[in-house]
Amino acid sequence: MILPEKAFDCAYYQEVKADKYGLISIDKKHYSTSPRFAGQRVRVSITYNNIVISNEDNEVIVTHTRLYGVKRKSMIWQPYLELLSRRPRAIKYSSIYEEFPVIWSDYLMSCTVEEQKAALSLLGKLLKNDDFTLLNKALEVASEYGHPSADQIKHCFYSILNQENSHNSIIPKVSVSQVPKATRGLTHYDAFFKVGGANLD
Repeated sequence: MILPEKAFDCAYYQEVKADKYGLISIDKKHYSTSPRFAGQRVRVSITYNNIVISNEDNEVIVTHTRLYGVKRKSMIWQPYLELLSRRPRAIKYSSIYEEFPVIWSDYLMSCTVEEQKAALSLLGKLLKNDDFTLLNKALEVASEYGHPSADQIKHCFYSILNQENSHNSIIPKVSVSQVPKATRGLTHYDAFFKVGGANLD
């Protein structure tokens, strides 16, 4: 039997519009594209195992494993992390942070701008296969003694990854003065944007 010279492309194609977060919907499942394609039309190649999303020039943006069953969303985070690490202020005014696991969205919203840069850069380096499991655990452990830095989260991540014992904080033998609890992040600036504005007299 003579086989065809070219493989048969067993896929069907669809053109869809991404929402304001850059997500598209195929068979009631959501797949990420990239922030730059938010609100734009993209081309989708659909096979039994893959969802390949391309731009209008047929250049591949991302490739997802096709979802079946109860899972309803597939996020490939790298394009989002690259944008947010360059423009961390955007995370405060964008709803994309809601797509992060809750522990990370809460942490990022309590960070200063420089802390957000460091944390998002860390996520970009450590997030593999878009699986937050180890990163969630690392942030949980690092947060046991207050608001952690990116370096502390990184240390906890590798300790968990390598199954090392975490180091306990030193408990002083003498009494230590209590210090006021500091408010972290940028939320305290929101007061300046209330109706009527700030009093500049």
